[in-house]
Amino acid sequence: MHKFSSVFLIVLLLRISPSLPQKNIAFDDSWFPLSIIHINDFHARFDETNNQSNDCKPEIEECIGGYARVVTTVKELLKTRENPLYLNAGDNFQGTLWYNIGRWNVTNQFLNMLPADAQTIGNHDFDHGVEGVIPFLNRTLTPVVIANVDDSNEPSFQGMYKKSIIITKYGRKIGIIGAILRSTNTIAKTGNIKFFNEAEKVREEAARLRTEEGVNIIIVISHCGLDRDREIALNGGPDIDIIVGGHSHSFLWNGTDYPALDRPAANYPVVVNQNDGHRVLIVQASAYTKYVGDITLYFDDEGIIQSWNGNPIFMGSNVAQDPEVLAAIQPWKQIIDMEGQKIVGSIKFTASSSGCYNGDCLMGNLQADAMAYSAFLEDDEEGAWTYATIAITNPGGVRGSLISGELSYSNLVTTTPFENTCDRAEVQGKHIREALEFSVRTSSPSVLQTSGIQVVFNRTRPAYSRVQSLKVLCRLCDVPRYEDIEDETWYRVIINNFLFQNGDNFAMLRDNMRNHKVGDVDIDALKTYIERNSPITMLPPRGRVTFVT
Repeated sequence: MHKFSSVFLIVLLLRISPSLPQKNIAFDDSWFPLSIIHINDFHARFDETNNQSNDCKPEIEECIGGYARVVTTVKELLKTRENPLYLNAGDNFQGTLWYNIGRWNVTNQFLNMLPADAQTIGNHDFDHGVEGVIPFLNRTLTPVVIANVDDSNEPSFQGMYKKSIIITKYGRKIGIIGAILRSTNTIAKTGNIKFFNEAEKVREEAARLRTEEGVNIIIVISHCGLDRDREIALNGGPDIDIIVGGHSHSFLWNGTDYPALDRPAANYPVVVNQNDGHRVLIVQASAYTKYVGDITLYFDDEGIIQSWNGNPIFMGSNVAQDPEVLAAIQPWKQIIDMEGQKIVGSIKFTASSSGCYNGDCLMGNLQADAMAYSAFLEDDEEGAWTYATIAITNPGGVRGSLISGELSYSNLVTTTPFENTCDRAEVQGKHIREALEFSVRTSSPSVLQTSGIQVVFNRTRPAYSRVQSLKVLCRLCDVPRYEDIEDETWYRVIINNFLFQNGDNFAMLRDNMRNHKVGDVDIDALKTYIERNSPITMLPPRGRVTFVT
């Protein structure tokens, strides 16, 4: 390890590109250095992965990431950086078979091997409800910070977190405030917890830290996404200095020599100037243990950032894996592999998850087709060739791609990890139309992934009137064909329970269905579809969603 540490330190130093906030600024030795090491959106990537953050096949591809590489890197940075803080911006749960089997147990065990100085939690940490995250919060060795929630009506959540904490480094007080996306209640099972405007609550807590605690260096750990972090930076008040973010899986990079196949969403750090000129930085480190964020800030006596340098560190195969973590992985890996390595079928093409929010994507189409297939044999109506031709799922449920070749159960879980159910119900055509309109109402669409639907959206039309054409696959017909939807007709649909429960604010589905029945778990439906149709040789037809101008 000594030889590796020396080489690794040299690599780290070469990786850091200095980035001064002003031209011709002179470095001052009196400035206080503060180093922030950060991760976000871990999503149960305990074991190493391939470049797509799926299960790695070392015999045919490079293996990267994984918690053992993160621990090696963080330990090295904690030893070599000045006044280091290690922060975690949430979404530790969900994403692989490790979480499906190990839940909070495996998450606590590994994160407690190298506790962060502070963390917030994310929407996916609530995927099994408040009761699913409480055991994790009870056992974590890392303080949890969230400033923009009210748990008055959720007693079990009380006492699990603080709005902020203070850490002292070299005599300087550093405040750390947490924030979670204010719409988390619409995309996760958060019980009776109330969520509030992130910037307002951050501003309030930052002012309290300054006036009551004498803190003039303030960090926000945010699980809100890069766009919302920009809003917090702009409106979070004059006391905050840097936001350590998550949720949007944003890869930020300073320079042009970025590694792997990633393309930066913005510079590392993003710099936001408030109206009075106060500067706030934003950092994020992609997701899935692919990077560890690494930035050093230099503060003057007033707590103003005068300079900074840093870049995320790629967890490539050249980064050694921590031996203690590897040893702890093995017993779990035997359990996970026994289930996960079972081959369920094969596919002749790559079903990509790219672009699922902006239109139909191959993996989204495959998921939706599997949902429709799950009810294929349930037909109970004379003249119908299937129970339901229409299936609808949300793009956020498409978590990865299926690479061409043999498919293991673990591969499927990586793409479809949430254990939603494929529920059956009847919905009128006008409410199907309303849901589709809702999905493209903004300039950043969240296009529903469907089976049995062909929709044309006209971008030039006003919001909520962009559906130019809408056809559905007939069910009561001898020859299946697409027909214009009828607003007053009740259609049988298969929709995941996330949407039926107002997930992503699709209330028009929750409030306007009848004859609702809970269906198969989505991963089981996908597994059955692939088992019965392997090898998957035909691409799921594209063109289910078309945009015109």
